[in-house]
Amino acid sequence: MKELSKYLISVNATFVNGEIVPEIPYEEIMRLVNEPKIVIVKSGIPEHLLKNVIESTWSWSQRVPASEVPDTFDNNQHKRRLHIARIQQAPQLFHDHTFDAIKDLEGSFKETLLTVFDPLRTFWNNLTGNKEEYGIRKGQPYFHPQVTHYPLGGSFFGRHWHPLNPQKVGTILALNKYGRDYHSGGTGYIINDTVIETEGFQDVGDIILFRYDLPHWVSPSSFADRFNWNDPAGRWVAILPFYDPWGQPAEHDEPQGWKQHINASNELNTVAV
Repeated sequence: MKELSKYLISVNATFVNGEIVPEIPYEEIMRLVNEPKIVIVKSGIPEHLLKNVIESTWSWSQRVPASEVPDTFDNNQHKRRLHIARIQQAPQLFHDHTFDAIKDLEGSFKETLLTVFDPLRTFWNNLTGNKEEYGIRKGQPYFHPQVTHYPLGGSFFGRHWHPLNPQKVGTILALNKYGRDYHSGGTGYIINDTVIETEGFQDVGDIILFRYDLPHWVSPSSFADRFNWNDPAGRWVAILPFYDPWGQPAEHDEPQGWKQHINASNELNTVAV
């Protein structure tokens, strides 16, 4: 484990029989996440598996028409998002591939995705103490596997936040390499009124973990490049949200309670002393 900055921690891990095994206990990782700190886990997932996810997702998106209707959260779709998000009320410009019905995908593509998403699911389960499987469960939380492409030339995701539960910890897996495959754009956070940028810190195969109610965003890719929806160049990440899309959305006011929670804990400790 290494402290990269006041709020940024790096943790090594090994990839053993399809499972991400960190150098410190899962409970310790969650303690760091809840302090809160941003934890970057070097997953050890082989780069060729990550590259296969990018290439197969891009190929799939070229065969399947992009969705232009409101999300139903019960299918496999991709969408060129260029709007103000209805739930988060944040501006967006990126290409989103969402696999709510991942088990219904064609065999080879499904297996390619699961070589990465199954380890990510198991890792999240180990962190949170759950035993969740894939599958749509209306009226209950379930997984929404996503592969997100931030094209060169100005793609981004504006500042937003989520309810803490039931996700607890957000996961962002880098599918390609900063400085080689893209040169700008990364995820930023606010902790104790301090801006934490992870651009340049997250390498290919690294998983960013963060307390899910922290305000965060994706910084724009450089406008020095020309934007093109039909070019796969740019930043690619895999994320694994777990939520009920018809449940309670995030509160309007940020930050989601983590700061009040910390203040309340500090006041309680002061009284106890």
